[in-house]
This record gives sequence, C-alpha cells and structure tokens, in this order.
Amino acid sequence: MSETDPAGAAWSGPRRYRWDTPEFGRVANLSDGVFAIALTLLVLTLDVPDVSGTDLTGALLAEGQQAALFALSFILVANIWWVHHRFFALLGELESGLIALNLGILGLVALVPFPTSLVGQHLTAPAAVVPFIAVFLTITLLLSLALVRARHVNAWREPLPPGLFAWFLGGWVVYAAGIATALVVAFRWPVAALVILAVSGPLHAIVLGRIAPRAYRHWAP
Repeated sequence: MSETDPAGAAWSGPRRYRWDTPEFGRVANLSDGVFAIALTLLVLTLDVPDVSGTDLTGALLAEGQQAALFALSFILVANIWWVHHRFFALLGELESGLIALNLGILGLVALVPFPTSLVGQHLTAPAAVVPFIAVFLTITLLLSLALVRARHVNAWREPLPPGLFAWFLGGWVVYAAGIATALVVAFRWPVAALVILAVSGPLHAIVLGRIAPRAYRHWAP
C-alpha cells in the first residue's frame, strides 16, 4: 500500500522543485541574501584608527594588511557567489539533498567575516590563518558535492554535453587541491599560505581556460 499525503496523492519519494516554482526561487533568493550580507559585513573587519588627525595618514598605511585581507576575502566570496550563481543556472530543479548542501555552503559563507577579522589581527599566527583557509576549502568541497549530487539526481535544466561533467568536477577538485596545499603550508608559513590561496584561483582559471574544451567556457559554473 503506497503512502499518501493529506490530499490523498500517492507518495513517490522526496519532493522536487522545478526552476520556475516559488520554492526554487526562495532558495535562490536566500542564497543571494546570505552572500550579500557576508560581503557587506566584511567591511567591519576594517578598524577605524583611533589617532589624531596629524597621525591619520601613517595609521591608515599601517592598516594596509587589513585592507589587503578584506580585498582577498571579498574576491574569494564574490568568486564563490559567481560559481554558485552559474551552478543554479544549470539546475532545472532542487531536492532535499541539494538544498541541504546549499545550506551548508551558506552557513560557511556567513562565517567568513569572523576568520577574516581574526587573520587581520593575527596575520602570522597559524591558529588564525588555518581556520580562514579551512572555511574556503570546505565551501569548495561542498560545491563539488553539490555538483555530484545534481548529476546523481539528474537535476540539470538541460542535458550537459558529453564529457563536460568530468571537466567540471576535475576543475573543482584541482582548485580544492590548491586550497588544501595552502592549508598545509599555513601550519608553518601562514603568510605564504595566504599568497598561495590568493593566486590559486586566477591560476586555476587561466590553465582551465587554455586546456578545457570550448563548451566548458560556455557551460562552466
């Protein structure tokens, strides 16, 4: 005997929400809201110097490392938003597994301002830099799992060209490996680890742009 809902319809498994339904839109809107708040809160990691006007220029120059870290975090979060945006554009529907992974990603994105502020005050401390990098590594891994989940439940809006999924997943895994390298380095050389983190994204994009098939640049999340 099949299970039924209160309306008497047969239960056929986890509920799925098409891209053109309000439920799908609510998840997308929540995601954009969390990214917007996290990007805005990053400015609070910058301290206003408590000095007299005559000493303000020197104090602002001394805040250079916090400004650089703000820029790094902003670029990293903005890049995650772009990947997330492109990924959602590929989806034709959502289901419970994808929604759960998305909530995990959003939770970590919302957390970013805290480790950013921590590193701004303790730039050379592994105890500050390691959690900062670990947050971005975990986000990247969750995005990779979301990609795998989307394929598993066939959630694509349109069928992907043959072989393209392997390029998607391979690209994200390589990027995650770069962040993991920065994480390992951070235990010994925190500043060098931040440099690796900063260059891994652009380097990854340049290499993939040269070796990936043309369809990758059109479809890539």
